[in-house]
Amino acid sequence: MKTKNSIVPLYANKHYGADHHMWDNNGTWWAHFSLQRARGRAKRVRISLCTHNRKLARERRDQVLKASPEKLAKLRKSWRAEAG
Repeated sequence: MKTKNSIVPLYANKHYGADHHMWDNNGTWWAHFSLQRARGRAKRVRISLCTHNRKLARERRDQVLKASPEKLAKLRKSWRAEAG
């Protein structure tokens, strides 16, 4: 059940290709997607995947799309630590 402030992620559609919701910005992969809020409003999200590797970026994009909004910051922090 949706509450007034609930956020529901919109998942990647396999029909759009393996790199859907991703872009390469000067060698670093980023994920971009929208979170659907209550009352039909959406919030655009852009998050660095902290990698130059396309395969790893796809794995991280999938993690991001499955994560709760609260977990996104933790994922990003752990990726930055790995990148050193």
